[in-house]
Amino acid sequence: MTANDLTRRRFLGLAAGGAATAALLAACGGDDDTATTNTTAPAQQPAAAAKDFGGKTITTAVYARNHASSMLYWKDYAPPGLTIKPVIVTSAAEISRLLAAGELDFGLMGYYNTLIEASTTGLKSKVISMCSRQGIGLVARSDRGIKTMADLKGKKVAVPPPGVQVLALTAALDKVGLKLERDVTPVPVGFADQPGALDRGDVDAFMGTEPLCTQSVVSGRGVRINEVYGTPAGDINTAMWAAPKNLNDPDLLTAVAKMQRDAAEYFTPNGVNAPEPWRKLLVEQFEYTEPVYKGALENIGAVWRFDQARKAQFEGAAEMMLTQGVLTTKPKIDDLLLLDFQPKN
Repeated sequence: MTANDLTRRRFLGLAAGGAATAALLAACGGDDDTATTNTTAPAQQPAAAAKDFGGKTITTAVYARNHASSMLYWKDYAPPGLTIKPVIVTSAAEISRLLAAGELDFGLMGYYNTLIEASTTGLKSKVISMCSRQGIGLVARSDRGIKTMADLKGKKVAVPPPGVQVLALTAALDKVGLKLERDVTPVPVGFADQPGALDRGDVDAFMGTEPLCTQSVVSGRGVRINEVYGTPAGDINTAMWAAPKNLNDPDLLTAVAKMQRDAAEYFTPNGVNAPEPWRKLLVEQFEYTEPVYKGALENIGAVWRFDQARKAQFEGAAEMMLTQGVLTTKPKIDDLLLLDFQPKN
C-alpha cells in the first residue's frame, strides 16, 4: 500500500464515538475502501429529532481533505434510524449533476456554477442551509511590497479557471480602480501549481483556495490580501443544497438542517472557530501540519444559518456576475431557496 493509499484510507474512515453509527464513505467511482479513526462528537449534543427514520440511508457530498467537511459529522447528530453516507466528489458540476439525477441527496455548492445553471438550463435543487464561509484567498509575495489591492498594479497574478476566485479578484480590483488584463496581468495557473509559481517568483501573487493559501503564508513566502472578501459576495463559500427528490420530505429536510447546525456549531460555535475540533479534522484526520492548521483558522469557518445577510451575498454575487458578463440574466434568488426547515436558533 502506498502513502497515498494510507492518506485516502484515513480520509475514508471517520467512526462515530459513543453510540453514534459509523459512517460509510464511498468515492463516486464505486470505491468502498474504509477505515476508522477515534474522532468523537462533543460532550454536549442538542437533542436529536424525535422521528425514527427506520433504517433510511442518505448521501451527502464531500471533497477530500477539504475545510468544508462538517457533513462528516452529521452522523454524530443523526436522528434514530438515519444513516449518513458521504460521497467524495471533485467539483460543483459533479454535485449538481448527481443531485439532479437523484444519485445524491444533499451537496455543498457555492454561487458561481449554480447561478449560471439557474439562469440557463434551470436548477431544481434548492438551498436549505449554509455550509461554509471564506476558504478562498489572495496571497502575495512577502518580499515585493504588496499589502493592498492597489499594490497589484503592474503585477502578475496567478489565476485558476473562471470561477469564484476570478470573480472576486476582478471585483476587488475594480473597487480600487484597477482592471484585470489592463492594470494587472493574469497568469493561468491551476490551484495545485500556484504556491510553486509564487515560490519561484513566476508571479507576484495568486488567487487560490485553502489550504494552499495558508501553506504559502506559513512558509513565510506569502501574505494575505483580505480585500477579496470586501465584494458584494462577501465571505460566502458554500451552501447546502437538497436534491429535487427530497424537496417534499419535510421530516428529512428538518433532520438534515438540524444536523448541519449541530455539526457547524461543533466547529464554529457562535461564529468563532473552536481550535480543538478543527485540529482533530485538519491535523489528525487530514494530516495537515500544525502551522497550516493554525493558519487556516483565520480563513475558514463552518456555518449553518442562511439568513437575509447570506441572501444578500447571493444577490450580490449575481450582480457581480452580470456586471462581469458571466450572466446575461439574473435568476430569482428566492426561487433557489427552501429555508422553512432551518432551526430557529
